[in-house]
Formats: sequence, C-alpha cells, structure tokens
Amino acid sequence: MNIEDYMKETPVKMKEIIQGADELFAEVRKEKFSRIVVTGSGTSYHSAAQTKKLMQHFLGIYVDVFYPFQIDKETFLDDASKTLLIGISQGGSSYSTYHAMKTGKEAGCSIASMAGTEGALIDEISDYILTVRCGEETAGAKTKGFYCTKLNLTLFALQLAKSYGRISAEDYAAEITQLEAYADHFLAIYEQSLQWVSQNRENLAAAKDIRVVGTKEIYGDTLESALKLLETMRIPVTGYEFEEFVHGIYNAVNEDSTIIILDTGEEGRVETLINVLSDWTDHIYVIGKNGRETPKDLKADFLNHPFYKTYEYIIPVQLVCAYVPQLKGIDPSTPKDKDFHRKLGSKKLDR
Repeated sequence: MNIEDYMKETPVKMKEIIQGADELFAEVRKEKFSRIVVTGSGTSYHSAAQTKKLMQHFLGIYVDVFYPFQIDKETFLDDASKTLLIGISQGGSSYSTYHAMKTGKEAGCSIASMAGTEGALIDEISDYILTVRCGEETAGAKTKGFYCTKLNLTLFALQLAKSYGRISAEDYAAEITQLEAYADHFLAIYEQSLQWVSQNRENLAAAKDIRVVGTKEIYGDTLESALKLLETMRIPVTGYEFEEFVHGIYNAVNEDSTIIILDTGEEGRVETLINVLSDWTDHIYVIGKNGRETPKDLKADFLNHPFYKTYEYIIPVQLVCAYVPQLKGIDPSTPKDKDFHRKLGSKKLDR
C-alpha cells in the first residue's frame, strides 16, 4: 500500500481507537501521576509536541516532551515515583526510545509504551502497554500513524482526566463527539486538498527548498509537515513557528524559495508576511480557512477546533508528499535506503 491508501484508512482507524479507549487505558487510569514525560523521535516526537498543551489542559499537571537523546539522569532530579514516562515508536523498534525509557525506569518512573504494533521492543520495559492500534503502515513516510498517535495521547489524557475528576462523564462524551466529527470530516478535507495538489503539483515538484511556517498551536504539525516533505521530496525543508520565522529565518528567502504557510486564523500578521515575502519569491502557498483568490492557496472547509484542528491542516501537505515526488521519479512510499537502520544499528529489525 502507498501513502494515500493509508491516509484513506485514517478515519476508520480513528473511530476504532476511540471505541477501544475504555479497554486500552483501564489499568493506567487507576494510577495518579504528578508529571508526564513523553519521548520519541521524528513523527513520534511531533505527535507528542502537538498534543502536549491538550494533555496539560485536561490533566492539570506538567507534561514534558523530549527527544530520546535529551533524557538522562538529570531529567528526573526530584522524586520520580509519581512520574509516568511514555515512550512512542510506531514501529516499536527504536533503540534510542527504548534506552530513554530504561533511564526513566532506573530513575523510578512508571513506564508506558505506545507502539503501532503488538509485541514491540519498547513494550518489553513497560508497565503499561498502550498500543496505537492503527494497523500496519509499511510506507517509509508515516501518515496514518501520526494522526492515530496524537489521538492515542489525547484519549489517554481524557481518560485520566475523567478518572481524576478533572472532567465529568458528560465532558468526556462531548470531547469524543468532537473527535468523531473530525474523523467524519477527514475525507472531505482530503478531497479538497487533492484538488489543490493537482493544480499545483508541477510547480511544487520544481521546488529547490521549502520553508513551512505554522502558528504556535499547530507547531507539532508544522515540524511534521517539514519532515514528511523532506523525506519524500528529498530536498532541504525546514519548519518554523510563525514568530520564530520572523525572528531571522526570513533572511534566507530568495527567488528560489518555496514557502508553505499553515494559516489557522490565529495569527493576524499572516497577510502582512505574505506581502513582504512576495517581493522576494513568487512561490508562496497558503493552507487555511481563508486565503487569497489564487490557485496557490487552499481555502478548505476546516472545522478549526482549538485542539482538534491538528487532524486537518496537515492533510494537504501529506498529499503533496504522496503525489508530487512521483513527478521527480521518486517513490515516496519507499525509503531511499531500505537497509539504512540495519547499517546504523538504530532499530531492532527482524532478520
């Protein structure tokens, strides 16, 4: 299967994960934690970074998100007995995530794993196995797993918040209704995005470098957009929060630069930024509910929920990743080197 096939599976898998939440989190929600630490690399890290604010909002406790290499003994200077460390790895085989989880366990943390498969390496060290039941995803550039990992973290937070008395059963049901609405709306945004990609694919295929700029509430999605474009287009791509971009990054924009702006409507200076950058490059694309009257802008029917907009703004970028690289002779579903992780010893692989 390829990227677009997995994307089309996403709303069904989201519904299945929602339906299985009571069972999946039955044990972990019995415990009372004062701190949550989440770790993972790449897409896993971006899932946690995107969900951090939501988790803190509902749980009312500190939530920290770290890359595995950032976790050491100094990460847990205080009593860690009420800290839960969640290790995320969609394939479940990341040695760096495993070793970070081991460090947390030695410091006294409880350990949970969120892998996209049963019987994963990271499950071996875990007190709570919270599998992301998104189903197999063999494409090198993960898409379905990104949505489902964010959803798993969200449901984890909502389940614990209800158990802790932070939200009522009615509040929980209302959040689930919102999440289901996004699952139901997914394919509508998919089709609108597909039309936009079809209109712009030749110009996007000619891009020499890309900057993705997003507002702060979708920072994790901005980072993930840049990673997916880099993995599939195989050109330099970077992602920045809006304020960070205007604090210096703009200096690198020239006539060859392609800019993709994720405009949620939260930042009032987007139009001004577009006007300034338009003096330097013609390759500016805006994804949002509003936008200019130009084929380069995608004006989609985004629902724009404060937390759950994360399930819609990245859809068009992922479809760029699915279709545009093919014009460059690249199969975006296949890594450049299938044997890379064996050579680097970075994952536990089946021999």
